[in-house]
Amino acid sequence: MKSLVYLFDHRLNLITLILLFFSIWWGLHGLDKFFNGKSELNLDGWSTKGRVMDADGNVKYKIKPYLPKGWFGINYETKITNYFKTLHVPKNVAMALLYTFAIFEVLIGILFLALFIWQLLPEDSRENKKNMFSDRTLHRFAFKASVFMLVILSIMFQLFGDRASLWETGTYLAMTLIAYDLWYRTDRFFLDLRKKRLEGIDDEDDTNSSQASAYNLKTEEERNKD
Repeated sequence: MKSLVYLFDHRLNLITLILLFFSIWWGLHGLDKFFNGKSELNLDGWSTKGRVMDADGNVKYKIKPYLPKGWFGINYETKITNYFKTLHVPKNVAMALLYTFAIFEVLIGILFLALFIWQLLPEDSRENKKNMFSDRTLHRFAFKASVFMLVILSIMFQLFGDRASLWETGTYLAMTLIAYDLWYRTDRFFLDLRKKRLEGIDDEDDTNSSQASAYNLKTEEERNKD
């Protein structure tokens, strides 16, 4: 059990959790636009919003609402069509923009998933190869693409006059920037640990940081010799 906990702690560090979160978040954010809910009349008693009564006080009609029903609940086609009506944009153009945006969101989710899987690989097989993963080009691209998409959404919600969605998007943008900073600092920390290990610096060295002392910098071969 103890070794399992150590394995979990080693493999699922802060970097892997951040990458996994954004993979799921962007993936679902894009896929939910392909699973539109349908507006159906809700006949449940609790949903009654009003009543029409005759002169004798008898209920003639009950006012029932239309509620979105489906896996994700929101009908994005209706929502986006109504948005673009305010800008006098035809429905077919609105739908093309909606699903183009959704495809880009799914692609960003897939990119974060690839980064997550790469992060789970053994350290030597990851870092000893020179590619766009090891030099962090794809990591930076994924976060920059996330910021770019959220900026575009913010502009759109300003044009549509949807202040609630604009506030949500601004919150997501702040979350992404904070996550990028956490990823960068944590990644630099682990790269510094790797550099010290390769240079022969272990936990007993006074030049090592107090935070680094929580990690075993010795290689497997060195631990076997001890």
